[in-house]
Amino acid sequence: MSKKNLCMLVSWGVVAAIAFFAACTPEDTAGGFGEETNALAGILVNEKGEPQANVRVFARHTKANISDLVDTTDSEGKFEFTPVRQGAYGLSATKGKASMYKRVNYYGQNVNVTARLVSSTDISGKVYLRDDTVATDVYVYIPGSPWEAKTSDKGKFSFKKVPEGTYPVLVKSPDPVRFVDVFYVGTFEDGKADFNGPYPESLIDAVMAKVAPDSSDVVADSSEESEEADVHLVNSEASKNMLLPLSPEYGTLCWWPLDYLSEGFAGTKVSSDARGHTDGVVFYGNPELADGMSRNAIELKGANQYGVVELDSDHEILKGATEITLEAWINVLKLPSDSAYRRNIVGQVGFGSSGDQDVFSLSLVRGECGTKKPKLAFFIASGSEEDSLGCENAVLSDVVETNKWMFVSVVWNGPTLSMYVNGQLVNSSKTSVKKINPSSESIIFGKEKLNIQLDDVRLSNTAINPVDVLYRYYYKGGAL
Repeated sequence: MSKKNLCMLVSWGVVAAIAFFAACTPEDTAGGFGEETNALAGILVNEKGEPQANVRVFARHTKANISDLVDTTDSEGKFEFTPVRQGAYGLSATKGKASMYKRVNYYGQNVNVTARLVSSTDISGKVYLRDDTVATDVYVYIPGSPWEAKTSDKGKFSFKKVPEGTYPVLVKSPDPVRFVDVFYVGTFEDGKADFNGPYPESLIDAVMAKVAPDSSDVVADSSEESEEADVHLVNSEASKNMLLPLSPEYGTLCWWPLDYLSEGFAGTKVSSDARGHTDGVVFYGNPELADGMSRNAIELKGANQYGVVELDSDHEILKGATEITLEAWINVLKLPSDSAYRRNIVGQVGFGSSGDQDVFSLSLVRGECGTKKPKLAFFIASGSEEDSLGCENAVLSDVVETNKWMFVSVVWNGPTLSMYVNGQLVNSSKTSVKKINPSSESIIFGKEKLNIQLDDVRLSNTAINPVDVLYRYYYKGGAL
């Protein structure tokens, strides 16, 4: 229906005419833009491109999941909304066995879109907290749409008459302290649903622009051209199930962001522990900050530039641990010229003296543990004097590239060591270490002949799973 202003001119007398305009109530308009208001408008067509009349089109704000708007297409298939709230909207419609869903960004300027009905399908899926624990009574929905559900006592949900295609599916955490809200990319076809992810909600527009470019909106009357975000998507195997990632804060013992340096004693510099379990990293040799993946990073050049996290008897961080996760952004600026070496990057380790109580070391190695080319290696030991960091309890990466940031995650879950680089599992191995004993060794950053940059180092006494690793890679900037 068109929105028109009804204007009435009334003449009084013969000499003068005075025009009075009555205030008018606008009617629903389809497809066109009003003179005084900006609109979100479009035309609804079928798969053949034919306009579809008398179909209800639904618009909902994707973030707030409110501000529902409804219009019915006119004889030319046109519809129009005048949103009060700016942001991303979902447009949806259903007609017979066909349906439509489209994401549109509205920021106070006229937006005109073509929305296409496609074949619809009924799909279902499951949500898990961990591999063996289903998530019950969890809210699952396609943002800005009527397709929403809560999981059953078996973790199952279903959507009816969802359009075939690729769309974001959000899952709300039932326990925000432990698990995070997350979205997956769902591909729906012939009654089947595959979910790829998980991704942080903040990346939803960038990810969808990559995996479903047809869902991008067309902006009219705008001087700014929309740019498709440069997103690197990790190839992860699509699944019928969705897992909620563990919160990056859950189980975190130490977090050294390495964004700032303050003056310490005797010319040292200190970078704080954001979790407060230690007094921070004391850096020697006057290292400088460099551009990192998250604000700044520490740059260590040579054996004289290193960091120490002193651990006394009250701060035996990993005492009694049966699981460990170490995460860090690492950039190897230059490889050592030696034909064989093991150089500590981050580790709770001694340096070969008698009575060492080594616990772990993430190192750069060559000519050791069967390596012919430079690789990362993670060694683990029990913290006892009789137990050293050997290749029998180690896991290796692929060949290391220089001047390239890597998000490295190492997980020890008791029987197995696993190493992930940029969200992907690169290697795993068995280990005989069962438990970490008390150790007097400090956690050391560097202290050997290395030219490296480190950023956002985290140490946890919880073993995370592959879904957690991939989520954290995206969350910490890996997809940008």
